[in-house]
Amino acid sequence: MKKIFLTILVLAGIHNITSAQFATPTMAGFNSLHQSLHASPATLPEYKYYLALPHMDFGVHNNFALNDLFTPDGDSLGLDLSKWTRTNSGPLQLQLNQNVRLLDVGFALSPKNYLYFGSSVQLNQNIALPTGLLQFAEIGRTLEMSGLDIDVTALAEYHVGMVQKIGPFSLGLRYRLLNGLANLQTVRSDLRLDMSSDSIQMHTDLEMRGSNLQDQDATGRPLSGKFPVISSLVPFSDNRGHSIDFGVGYTYKNQLSLDVSLLNIGNSITWNSNLSTYTSQGQFHYTGPIINMGVDSAGNAFQGIADTITAQIEQKLGLDTSGSSTSYTTSMTQQMLVHLNYRPYKWLGVGFIYRQPLSEVRLLSDVALFAHYVDLKWGPWLSTRIHYSGSENRSSLGGLVALGLWGLQISAGVESIGMFFEQSSARFLQFQGGLSYCFGSRTPKKASQSKKAS
Repeated sequence: MKKIFLTILVLAGIHNITSAQFATPTMAGFNSLHQSLHASPATLPEYKYYLALPHMDFGVHNNFALNDLFTPDGDSLGLDLSKWTRTNSGPLQLQLNQNVRLLDVGFALSPKNYLYFGSSVQLNQNIALPTGLLQFAEIGRTLEMSGLDIDVTALAEYHVGMVQKIGPFSLGLRYRLLNGLANLQTVRSDLRLDMSSDSIQMHTDLEMRGSNLQDQDATGRPLSGKFPVISSLVPFSDNRGHSIDFGVGYTYKNQLSLDVSLLNIGNSITWNSNLSTYTSQGQFHYTGPIINMGVDSAGNAFQGIADTITAQIEQKLGLDTSGSSTSYTTSMTQQMLVHLNYRPYKWLGVGFIYRQPLSEVRLLSDVALFAHYVDLKWGPWLSTRIHYSGSENRSSLGGLVALGLWGLQISAGVESIGMFFEQSSARFLQFQGGLSYCFGSRTPKKASQSKKAS
């Protein structure tokens, strides 16, 4: 049993990687930032040339807050799992993500045509712990693990895209080549344990599958010191996939605009390299005394499950690892994003963003989302956005800033400003920041002036 639970805890600590879009939905239409293209592919950036330096995006998405699990106890906090189990039957979900932009280059072929390409490494962790596990930690006796879900993926993506303006319309198309690095996911998670003072009954039907970075033997066990060289993974490994993003926009009198985007269309990754399966399947039943009495090194009495019983459970129900030659395919949530913007003045814009999943929701961050925002342009060098976004899991106030000085652009964004003031009730935090070089104007001044005169 110790082997099973230690394995689960180890797997829960692995960092997971996946999220096809290197931008949050609240960036849609914020054309002072190049990465707004990744949220809304029909966006035309303001500048003519763009070279991105490394950019970091870190996020935490939970369906719980600290005050859902902890109770004030004097000057400290006490863990109180009953606060969650009394009012929730669903799992406790945690998602961590880290996205690193390696390269992004864009340039205007003409005032109405924009071409860009780049790459990023995308990291994410998604864990769902069933309520039965929390109840077992709180009360004991019965453990129900159905609903345990661990989804771990690591990938690099390479993209090329183009935006074309035709009259009042703009069309955007982007192709993404997905290069899978590592994957681990739960296939089945049926585990139940019933304990009493004189009996133990246990049933397991657990299966996980994975594709590892590290070379392995025929039984699926890693070979020590046999990590692949980086050139065999980047730019391409044996785990390949693709995705397409499409957007269309309409602008009326340079004041009102509407964009509709389809993201992650047809996406998938087929995993072929270093495949393994991890299984635990069977039943165990024991009747008789199950308590060991003893004294620790400090002289304190303790009790625990008899060592012989623990050994039998590990022998019968421990995780078995085996190599596999059967490839499998994973996919990400396809999405539709709608963006409406009204700009009564050059320095002021207001808008609405709505994102709707079009396929099975894979991650907490993929659920339906809406956002209202206000854009303020403080001259040619500084652009800001304040937005309020919400979903079924959380609501938050955030902001974006783009500061340009002599071609160097410093950008930053926070999706939950309240996290800095009230951490105990926060369910969501996302921060991003980076440096870029932006030169020239996509629309020449003479052309823009002639438009005003007409």
